[in-house]
Amino acid sequence: MSKQDLQLLNIEVGTFKRADNQLTLDMERKLFRYDRISELNELKHDDPDFLQLTNLIEEDHHVVLTYLLPDKVKNLKALPKEDKAIRTSIAKEIMNQAIISKSSYHVNLNPSNIWYYPMHHVWYVYRANELMPFDDKHSDLEKYRALMLFCLTGATYERLLDEPRTVINKKHPDELLTQVIGAKSVSELAEIINGIEDFVNYQEWQQVDQIKASHKRKYIYTTVGIALVALLMVGLVKKNDQKKYQALASQSQTKIVQLKAKNQLQKYIDNKDWKTARTAMTKAGYSKQRQVQTLLKYKQYQVALNVDPSQLNKIVNLAYKNNQKDNILTWVLPSKAKGSIQSQLKLEKAIINYDTNKMGNEVSFTDNPDVLLRMGEAYLDHDDTQNAQNVQTKLSGLSINKAKYLKALIKHKSASKSVDNAKKKLEDAEKADDKDKDNKIKSAKADIKTAKKSLDTAQKEVEKWQKKVGE
Repeated sequence: MSKQDLQLLNIEVGTFKRADNQLTLDMERKLFRYDRISELNELKHDDPDFLQLTNLIEEDHHVVLTYLLPDKVKNLKALPKEDKAIRTSIAKEIMNQAIISKSSYHVNLNPSNIWYYPMHHVWYVYRANELMPFDDKHSDLEKYRALMLFCLTGATYERLLDEPRTVINKKHPDELLTQVIGAKSVSELAEIINGIEDFVNYQEWQQVDQIKASHKRKYIYTTVGIALVALLMVGLVKKNDQKKYQALASQSQTKIVQLKAKNQLQKYIDNKDWKTARTAMTKAGYSKQRQVQTLLKYKQYQVALNVDPSQLNKIVNLAYKNNQKDNILTWVLPSKAKGSIQSQLKLEKAIINYDTNKMGNEVSFTDNPDVLLRMGEAYLDHDDTQNAQNVQTKLSGLSINKAKYLKALIKHKSASKSVDNAKKKLEDAEKADDKDKDNKIKSAKADIKTAKKSLDTAQKEVEKWQKKVGE
């Protein structure tokens, strides 16, 4: 086997060895917590976001995982050598996949663990359940931020985890990289990465004198159009080349239409003319995803739903984040929406209305972690701890972070009640008129102190897991 055929790729828990279309990962048995290796067989199940695990064995105090590589795929370590268009496209795909929140496993975001094929295909390799080793030293935001900076700059991922600002030129700081580093959540980072194209275009236009920009563009469009038409009319091109130039002229005209629509879009947004704004975005060549992203920026939930009803879960999440969940009760899905989406919206409304019959009937059939978390929170808001615990049990098999967050909320609820009970005990003791009054007051104050300490601990747990869920 030649050196070219063998490739070594390091991640936090071990080293991959690539030989042709096979990828093997060898790890020490002591890093695992299973009783029988068959407990890991769930990892062999097909998942379109992950490379296929073809073999899993234990031998000589080692665990060896073997994966199958599709033809012509590249390891992400090669991405810095690609054109800017490919690098940004892959970066966007990674953020839009949201693999950490989507997967119930611990997914490693080291570039060595990621494979791609231009322009929009990305696969992950190693994923771990609770019985396997995984990197828990860094938050999801730190991992995603380091990965995005790697994609954009080629800087070392491992260093970027702890020192992301090393990519910033102090004398001439790059605004895009500064925004990436300053992102406060994974969702904010995703918005920044998805806006790369807009950001670059904006920077380019800023370099043109704003007063002259309109005239300059008109001049360029007119000159290009006249030149192309003239070439065709006077026959300066060969007959067999005419189709090529006609296509070029058509493309040029399309670009002009798109740019004009982009220039008009902000005016429609400022006037809150959302119908016309949608038309302008379509003319500007905006994808459905980009249209939804733009509309949500201005909290236009219903209009975003009309564009792409499949984004319902994302839109609901944002409404809750913006403390506008009651807005959901007025939402109507277009007739093109799938039945599953229609059912989810009905359930979302039932959660807000606290329709316990609907919630109870649906909890066993719901596999959406976001919906289950909202359901559990609704039960807690109405002091139904038992049903909240039932939801938490269901959630634990779908999303570890969300399950632990709900568990923390349940503990916080219990601790809060304990504080209230202790305060009531103190009030009763202070009202008492007997010889044991002082002892009762002293006991009640001690109970309050203990209860508040438990509440503080519970609050820290809530904040910890809330942060992880937000990432």
